[in-house]
Amino acid sequence: MNKQNSYASANKEWWEKMVKEDCGFTRPWLNLNPAIVQKYAKGQLKDVPKPLDEIFPSSILADVKDKDVLCLASGGGQQSAIFGLLGARVTVVDIADGQLINDKKAADHYGYNVTTIQADMSDLSALKDNSFDLVYQAPSMGYIPDVKKVYSEVARILRSGGLYRADAQNPLSQFVDESSWDGKGYRISVPYAVKERKKTEDKNAIEFRHYLDETFNGLLECGFIIEHVQEAPGDLYQDGQSEPGSWLHSLLYIPELFVILARKK
Repeated sequence: MNKQNSYASANKEWWEKMVKEDCGFTRPWLNLNPAIVQKYAKGQLKDVPKPLDEIFPSSILADVKDKDVLCLASGGGQQSAIFGLLGARVTVVDIADGQLINDKKAADHYGYNVTTIQADMSDLSALKDNSFDLVYQAPSMGYIPDVKKVYSEVARILRSGGLYRADAQNPLSQFVDESSWDGKGYRISVPYAVKERKKTEDKNAIEFRHYLDETFNGLLECGFIIEHVQEAPGDLYQDGQSEPGSWLHSLLYIPELFVILARKK
């Protein structure tokens, strides 16, 4: 088994397990208010309710009606539900079959159509060239060893002028042990030069670190123009009530995610 098949198989197994355990990232959003979703897409909400605050920046939602949108590595019936309610033609690619089942559940619940494809995000050969107006990627790039393979595939399937909402992780704060909370902060114990590790010692999921030059230069080299960069609001603004030693609490100290809006030339 080559390296790509090895990591993909391990991560697929991990996410299928997460679906069975009803992890929050696999639970379809079935209580969305369509009117509130429309207001958010138009930038008319002052206080953004959960889970809409996870879809940012809201500007990407402003003009998706009748557009072809790909939710990349975004299975689970969450992001796809937002785009479906806004009238987009939605396709979802995810490595886990269980995640795609939940996208279909959301589509059936709200009454829109969705196309689902089980695939690794770095191999979109099932999709035609120049077939999407927007590619939305949920937090997932940390499960891929080579960001440029993903970028080149996205560039191929996007139409000219199409928008890519790229997921990125802060390489400085990756691989921090959440259990290292000592009452004052979290400990960084993995050298910055380490680019790959198992998610935990007893689980086979594999995570990868991508340096900032890979993240940004990779987009430029694949023909994108970078238009906007934004830190995850959930990392910056929390209520401070999370349990110390938990993933959410760690984000108070070590912000993890940001997104890049990149336009295909």
